[in-house]
Amino acid sequence: MEFVALKKHIRTDRPRPCYALFGDDDFVISRAISIIGTLASEPKPFNIVDREFSTARELENELLQLPLMGDYRVITARGKVDNAVVEAYLEKPNPSTVLILPYYVPHDSWSHSPSIQYPKGAEPVDCNRLDVKYIYAFVRAVTDKTNSKISDEAIRLLSERCGGYMSRINSEAQKLSFLRADGEITTDDISKEVEADTEFVVFELSDSILARNPARALAIVDGMAKNNDLVAAFTMLYNRFKRIFAAAVNPDGLAALGVKPFQASKFKAESGKFSKSWLKEILDMLAKADYNYKTGAMSQYDALTTFVAYAAGGDR
Repeated sequence: MEFVALKKHIRTDRPRPCYALFGDDDFVISRAISIIGTLASEPKPFNIVDREFSTARELENELLQLPLMGDYRVITARGKVDNAVVEAYLEKPNPSTVLILPYYVPHDSWSHSPSIQYPKGAEPVDCNRLDVKYIYAFVRAVTDKTNSKISDEAIRLLSERCGGYMSRINSEAQKLSFLRADGEITTDDISKEVEADTEFVVFELSDSILARNPARALAIVDGMAKNNDLVAAFTMLYNRFKRIFAAAVNPDGLAALGVKPFQASKFKAESGKFSKSWLKEILDMLAKADYNYKTGAMSQYDALTTFVAYAAGGDR
């Protein structure tokens, strides 16, 4: 189930005994917990429990309690839970208890992100960062409070500069709405007032490499060095070029890498501009740069600038 479908599901369907919330946006996971929590009635301190359980027995005892003056209790079990115990419970669950299992999954990794092993019988809810089309209404709900206006283009830029993370989008939207109360929030305001997320900066860096603009690429690296963002740059660059190379080799295999359809079309378009041998060489050079700084052969800055200078200016 997608997060955007959760509210309607809770409002109109019979709740599942257990929901496994997974994704890379803590704000979205927290919102999902709040939405499911609306099932519980007063007294909330008894009918809503949100904590880490030290033993499986402790969790089992909590799950078997009955609600006080309501239809449901909602239990959020933080930390690691014993899947076998939860699976056994779900074979004959307490009909008045809803269990929530939140799993934060980091977006960026050098290789594949580990798959979530949630208990069988749990309803998975995708709480990854939202597509910008779902963010328009959220941002306008914030800006409406100060009677400020913002265009779709400006919201897209805000989302990009915040890396798509709702917690940052929320705080930055509030800041901008007070700054431009009774006025309009422009793309210039966002470029000036919202510091770009590391992922957005790396996206600009890889764009500069693909555009064969070494001067721009090296300037971006210098800016990242001042903000201590160089480690993240290796991972994010590798992930993007890995997907471009995958699109060149097997365009139909992008889904297996977790690439959404609208992203896949972009990677396919980019892969068509370069030879497979050049794209493979880029990946090999990135791996070598990563190895050089991790083994102390080069500093992070020297390893990245050496790679960028060649990649942005080399033959294809």
